[in-house]
Amino acid sequence: MDTLAALCSLLFLLLTQNAAILGQLDNSIRGSGSPPPAKPPAPSLRLQPSTPSITHFVNDSFIIFCQTVQKDIDTKWRDPRGQTRENTKGRVHIEKKTMGLLALVFEHISLDDRGNWTCEVNGNGNGNRNVNVEREFLASFELLVNQKISFGKTEQVQSVREGRDAMVNCFVEGMPKPEVSWLYNGEYINTVNSTKHNRLSNGLYITNVSQADAGEYTCRAMRITPTFSDSDQITILLRIQHKPNWFFNETLPVQYAYVGGAVNLSCDAMGEPPPSFTWLHNGKGIVGFNHRIFVADYGATLQLQIRNTTQFGDYKCKVANPLGMLERVIKLRPGPKPWGPSSFQLKRSQPDAIELDLKAPRMTNVTYEMQVYGYRVAFMSDKEFKFNAGNWSHAKYRDFSFHRGQHFIIPHLEANTTYLMRAASINLAGLSDWSGVKTFATAAGCSLWNPSLYPLYALIVAFIRT
Repeated sequence: MDTLAALCSLLFLLLTQNAAILGQLDNSIRGSGSPPPAKPPAPSLRLQPSTPSITHFVNDSFIIFCQTVQKDIDTKWRDPRGQTRENTKGRVHIEKKTMGLLALVFEHISLDDRGNWTCEVNGNGNGNRNVNVEREFLASFELLVNQKISFGKTEQVQSVREGRDAMVNCFVEGMPKPEVSWLYNGEYINTVNSTKHNRLSNGLYITNVSQADAGEYTCRAMRITPTFSDSDQITILLRIQHKPNWFFNETLPVQYAYVGGAVNLSCDAMGEPPPSFTWLHNGKGIVGFNHRIFVADYGATLQLQIRNTTQFGDYKCKVANPLGMLERVIKLRPGPKPWGPSSFQLKRSQPDAIELDLKAPRMTNVTYEMQVYGYRVAFMSDKEFKFNAGNWSHAKYRDFSFHRGQHFIIPHLEANTTYLMRAASINLAGLSDWSGVKTFATAAGCSLWNPSLYPLYALIVAFIRT
């Protein structure tokens, strides 16, 4: 028993004196010969937001903060070119906030702002001012800038001369660069392997243009990226420059009028640029107050009030633009004044129309071609007549020709309405005197959904179903 106690005391003494040996023994048993690694120090700064890349469009506003976790250290922002941003005003500037925040402010983002922006901290790495070792801490993000689709200085009306090759310019701007396709008058243009159309970076190339190529060209830009998709388009009117040509070839070379009447001489032609129209009478300019000229996009009408026989003769219309000129002569000859209608009566009245009975006597001592060939009926509702104080220049009118049949119907009228009407005969020399004004009324209309007729509706529906 004494021997066992002595052995225990000896073992305790060995353990207390050789703790280091036991520690090494324990490490060898655990399979490790070095102490556990130290916990890494906390970072010196962080960004808010903290994403490594941020995407914005041109002209967007954006702000990002750089926050330090150590005191008494200097923080600054560097742009993608390595320049330190120190200005506190401007489109891109810095703002110092509380709690160790240094803000980088973009009032309006531009394409030049693309790249890596870095927040840089210079100071003691562990905060101990007695340590003479300086560390540099960095945090950066990549600013990705997208540019919305626009069409820059693209002109919406463009011109090219007939017979030449044309470029329909479309200056598409955008980042990333969009894909461009073309439509002509709303129809897709296939530019693949086409000998007529070729899609270029700045527009659509068209070979040997003709007047058939004039119209609306739509420049459509589209892009699809992993983060967004968008599209936009602009429509361009292409005009083909060409010399004037006659727009309406049925103009009569000889026209007739009578003293006291009126006549309209028309000259219809088109060209690009739009041509000018000039009228001459017997080779001289037209003077006086007995004429008016009405100019439209593709024509000019000379309206003459025939006061005397000197106004008859040859009238020349000259059409010109920088690419060419046309001339046309209309011979104005005296003709007989037509006789007025011998009958002007109501034949049938409907809710939306009035059919008239019109007759004219056969003129004597005139050729067949100078006989009356039709009528003109002028009309106004009684309300319109009162509103215009009886001025017939505001009336509507409808022309009838014998070769279209003997039915003289005034359509599109209001039901149960009184109309004032007058009529005149027409021959090649113009209009006859107007008839006296007569009053006709349309028939009363009926409402299909009259409550008193509901039983009748039921019978009709039942009959249809059977």
